[in-house]
Amino acid sequence: MKYTGWKRGELDIHFIQTGCGEQTFFIFPDGTTMLLDCGDMYRPQYLRHVPRKPSPARLGGEWVSRYVQRLVKERHIDYFVLTHWHADHCGKPTLRSDLSADGRYLCGITKFAEDFDIRNYFDHQYPRSGVYAANPDKDSLEMMRAWIPYMHDRYGMQAHAFEVGAVNQICLQRSDAPRYRDTFSIRNLHANCVYWDGHGKTVDYAPEFMRRVPESGRYGGVGENSLSLGFRLDYGAFSAYFGGDIDYPDLEDRIAANVGRVEVAKMNHHGCPTSMGKELCRALQAKLYVACIWSPNQITDVNLVNMASRELYDGSRFICPGFLPDTKRLEYAGRDFMHDFLPQQGHTVVKVAEGGKTWEFFVLTAEDESMQILCHKEMGA
Repeated sequence: MKYTGWKRGELDIHFIQTGCGEQTFFIFPDGTTMLLDCGDMYRPQYLRHVPRKPSPARLGGEWVSRYVQRLVKERHIDYFVLTHWHADHCGKPTLRSDLSADGRYLCGITKFAEDFDIRNYFDHQYPRSGVYAANPDKDSLEMMRAWIPYMHDRYGMQAHAFEVGAVNQICLQRSDAPRYRDTFSIRNLHANCVYWDGHGKTVDYAPEFMRRVPESGRYGGVGENSLSLGFRLDYGAFSAYFGGDIDYPDLEDRIAANVGRVEVAKMNHHGCPTSMGKELCRALQAKLYVACIWSPNQITDVNLVNMASRELYDGSRFICPGFLPDTKRLEYAGRDFMHDFLPQQGHTVVKVAEGGKTWEFFVLTAEDESMQILCHKEMGA
């Protein structure tokens, strides 16, 4: 059986597993489209543990483009949202062959944009590029600084500042949007070390971060992961959380106080040890945790215990990392949290029925481009 695609009124969320980055594609109920991140991280030492999918024959951004082309007929997307300037989220050119004849970088999002026009752009710091970041990938940051004005001048892409606390700054764009506006919303929760306090105000956490992490001053500012933007999406009774690579525990705890319960949560920082702490998992109470994995060092038992804990919250749940390296599978065999892992691996697709009344999710094969369904679970909202 193959995945049949989106229908008007549904919300589809595709966590695309390439083995070299993180990317999530959305089709909103009115047909508005959004790509969240589009990475291309090349580290040869990891390929033995986490292979590129479907194969190493193409760059990550090209595989993402081909995946999205199977979902939509149009050759434009309404939004590209970049959580932060790391290569596994936007791409990092390392070879001159990554440049086209006119000087454009061809990796990650820039490769995707060879096939799709992008109408609106957001990132965590625009227009203050790199001002707080202690450790962005320098090549990635340089690439984005050149690419954003290029896309505006050549294709009319509009770049916007991400306003923490705003509701529906990212919104429905198509002709029948009014039909869904009462049930669909996106709340901007955090960006650039600023978070929404849940009461109409924002808090700049950067000074506290610098006080708690003294060595940050030596590196020029707050760690790039902790600057990630994040948001909560609601459609009727369904909700989901996307937090980029937030990985500093105290900041994550503060965000947890205001994010609320959700059905689906993308794991912060690919499930790395300093993310997905107890307070966040207790607040989210998610029924499905998803990640895009490209390293054997991601997805660890430090926080899998939290995501699976029935002491933090009751009820069944599923953990779908996209790919679990054999070394981890052997290491974790017999652990309680493995009962929540689905044995199937690949792209995870969440489909929410019109009005958010019910939802389901699929695991599609990432071994080829067939969109074959490996697993299907029906859920309630």
